[in-house]
Amino acid sequence: MSSVSQRTATASIWTISGKFLARMLDFVSLLVLARLLSPADFGLVAIATSVLVIVEAVLDLPLTQALMRQSSPSDEMFATAFTLSLLRGLAISLLMMTISWPMALIYDDSRLFALVAVLSIAPAMRSMISPRMVLFMQRFDFKREFALDLIAKGSTLLFGVGVAVATGSYWGLAIGAVAGPTAAMITSYVFAPMRPTFSLSEWKHFQDMISWNTVSQVLNSINWQLDRLLLPRFTGLSTFGAFSVADNIAAIPYQTFVGPLLRPLMAAFSTVEDRRNLIAAYLKATNAITFVAAPVLIALALLAEPTVRILVGEKWASSAPILQWLCLVSLLGLPTNMMPPLAMVMNNTRYVALRMFVEFAVRVPVTILGIAYFQVAGALGARIVAVLVAYGASLVITRRLIGASFAAQLNSFCRPLAASLPMIAFLLWMEPMLVAMPVGVTLIVCVALCGGVAAGIFWVVALLLWQMVGRPDGIETIVVQRLMPRRNGVLTS
Repeated sequence: MSSVSQRTATASIWTISGKFLARMLDFVSLLVLARLLSPADFGLVAIATSVLVIVEAVLDLPLTQALMRQSSPSDEMFATAFTLSLLRGLAISLLMMTISWPMALIYDDSRLFALVAVLSIAPAMRSMISPRMVLFMQRFDFKREFALDLIAKGSTLLFGVGVAVATGSYWGLAIGAVAGPTAAMITSYVFAPMRPTFSLSEWKHFQDMISWNTVSQVLNSINWQLDRLLLPRFTGLSTFGAFSVADNIAAIPYQTFVGPLLRPLMAAFSTVEDRRNLIAAYLKATNAITFVAAPVLIALALLAEPTVRILVGEKWASSAPILQWLCLVSLLGLPTNMMPPLAMVMNNTRYVALRMFVEFAVRVPVTILGIAYFQVAGALGARIVAVLVAYGASLVITRRLIGASFAAQLNSFCRPLAASLPMIAFLLWMEPMLVAMPVGVTLIVCVALCGGVAAGIFWVVALLLWQMVGRPDGIETIVVQRLMPRRNGVLTS
């Protein structure tokens, strides 16, 4: 295995470990808050955060990606990145404060005015994180990002649960959402000291990526938040709260395993110059992401009912079928995740905007009609249709960018999906027994054991298939070398 692959694998282990532990803290926070607060409380906060997510995404600036493209960023570049990020954060905060009153009128709930105003502090805190953290990413050193994730999520848990216990209200969710970014911002200057300086002298290094990225983010934010904006108008707050909690749980595998891999893989792409090697690196990366995330999503979908009862209680039972469908959407969307980092590394961000536009053109009308006539079911159906369209667009764009054939791209998912079949059969056999169990220690232990056995079945079958097809270089090679370092010369030669 090459040194770049080795460094990427090590960086990925750190980022995934950090995100996994951070998501565990999210789990604990969700577990406690779901028992302290009502579905209506979650629904109210979800309305406010949905708008905030859209505004943040629309005004997102790919400053980290732009700095990653520079082999040795200068102090002026860091100052420009800090200034742009701070201006973005202040703009988001002012815009959210401005629209808080209209939101309260539109949703006929005066509580949204103060809630949105408080939540608008969070993007201002995120915007002030030290841009010099990118230096560690360039060296494939993600230990500090590991620590930053844990500190941020720990602060969210501590302050969020503390306020919820003290007040018994939705303010626990809001204060927690602000405390995490604030702690991350302070800690970033401990890890990557920098005296804040205001300058736009190096704007030219950011201009191209920002222009196309803005278009992409506007389309992407509408694509993924439109149903969360429309559903409260066609369903009650409790139903929307159930959808929101299911959506949050379904997002954990992506946030834990897929999202953290993108930055190390983007750093790896930037070191590859030969097109043939770039094709191999891209296919290996998409194969790895599927191997890591697919079994988790499948297990979560098939164990949704007992998982929801364990995590958030019986009163959230209506979230379970929603969670199953959202996991399916995430599974279908796995192949689309590697195209945007590839396009950014190749300085072709317009292709990211093109893919978002194709998805936007399909998702918006399908979502509006689906929710108007079928409410939650319509929103889920619209997501499935849109993600299939996005996958088709990603196949075409990737072929145009690096010349990877459709067959090669599709083939990169064959082994992980084939390895999932025995695991699916096992979970389908166990599901009725788990559904019949009451919530308690026995159910928790049984779900954990089923998940562990399912993971073992998946990896045993995956390694057998890897041996059968000639031990190609991929994530299985890394797994074998990590588990059996003394014999890897025999197993992978």
